[in-house]
Amino acid sequence: MNLGIFLGIGESLKQMEKSGQKDRFISLYLAKYAKDFDKVYLFSYENESCSLPANVFIVSKKSSIHRYLYSLLIPIISHKQVNNCDIIRGFGLTSAVPALLTSKPFIFNWPYNYIEFLKIEKKYFLISIYYVLEKIAFMRAKIVLVATKQKLNNLTGDKFIYLPNGVDLAVFKSKGTLGKGIVFIGRLEKQKNLIFLLDAVSKLPRKLRLITFFGSGSQEPILKEYAILKKVSLNIQSPVNNVELPRVLRKFSIFALPSLAEGNPKVLLEAMATGLVPVVTNFITAREVVKNSQNGFITNYETIEFSNKLKMLSENSELGKKMSRNAVRTISENFNIDKLIAKEVSLIKDAALAKII
Repeated sequence: MNLGIFLGIGESLKQMEKSGQKDRFISLYLAKYAKDFDKVYLFSYENESCSLPANVFIVSKKSSIHRYLYSLLIPIISHKQVNNCDIIRGFGLTSAVPALLTSKPFIFNWPYNYIEFLKIEKKYFLISIYYVLEKIAFMRAKIVLVATKQKLNNLTGDKFIYLPNGVDLAVFKSKGTLGKGIVFIGRLEKQKNLIFLLDAVSKLPRKLRLITFFGSGSQEPILKEYAILKKVSLNIQSPVNNVELPRVLRKFSIFALPSLAEGNPKVLLEAMATGLVPVVTNFITAREVVKNSQNGFITNYETIEFSNKLKMLSENSELGKKMSRNAVRTISENFNIDKLIAKEVSLIKDAALAKII
C-alpha cells in the first residue's frame, strides 16, 4: 500500500527546519510511515531534497508558481505520483485543497480552531474561505483526526476521531533534576499574548524578573522594548531544533503559555514530559492537558494571578517537584506518540482498504 502526504499550503521540510520541527516530522512520522507502507510520497512546496528512508520520496515543487495556485495544480503536475498513492494523509486543513481535487480517499488532521486564530490575527478576509473549506473537507474526507476534545464534542459522525498530538517519550523524559527559571517556546506573535506574560513577570520580586523566549516572529522588537520598559530581564533566543529541545527545557523549571488560543500544543506536552510545570491561561483547550493545581496551573487573563502562580512555583521547590511528577505522568499516560501513530496508521489503512474493496 502506498501513502501520499499533502502538507499545508506553502509547507516543506525546509520550512519545518526554520521552526525546529523538521527532525521531529521525519523521525516521528516519515520514519514510522516508511515501516508500514510500501512507498511514501511527500508532496513539498519547495524544490528540495533530504536524506530519508529509502522508500520515502519527495515530490518537489520545481516551478515558481505561487503556492496557492500550485496547491490546485498538484494533482495535475504530479499526477503520476498521485495516481500511485492508495490514500492521502493531509497535515492541516489547507492540505485538503489538493486532496479534494483528486479521486483518492484522504484523511487529515484538524489541529486547532483556524477561524479563532484568524480573528486574533485580524485576517478577517480569510475567515469565510476557511469556513467553506472546513465544511467541504469535513464532508469529503474519509476520516478527520481531531486534536481537541472541545472540537470533537461539536462534531457529529464516526469519521471524526479524537487523536491529540503526542510526545516521543524516549526523547522527552524527566531525568530527575531541572534548572530554575521561566521559559516560553513558540512564535512571537499576538496570539501567544506575550505582552501579558511580560506584565506578569514584571510583578515578581526583582530577583525573579527573568524569562527566556525561544522563538521568532513579528513581535520581537516590540517585546524587547516592552521588557526594558517593565524592567524585565528578557533573553530571546532563536527557535530550537526539536532534537535539542529536551536539553534546553531541562535548564528551566516553569513553562509559561499565556496564549489567547491554542489547539493541543506540542511544546506544552513536550515541556511537561520533561518535567517542567506549566502555568497557562484559560484558553478553551487548556484543561484537556493541564489539571489545575495538580500538574500545573491555569489562570484567568489577569496578570496578578498569573504572576502569583509563577512566584509560588519559583519559591516553593517541594510544590514544584510534586507537580512536576504529576506533569510527567499525565503525558506518559495520555500522549505517547508511539501509541497514537500506531492508531493513526491503522485508521489510514482501514480507510484505504474500504476504498479498494
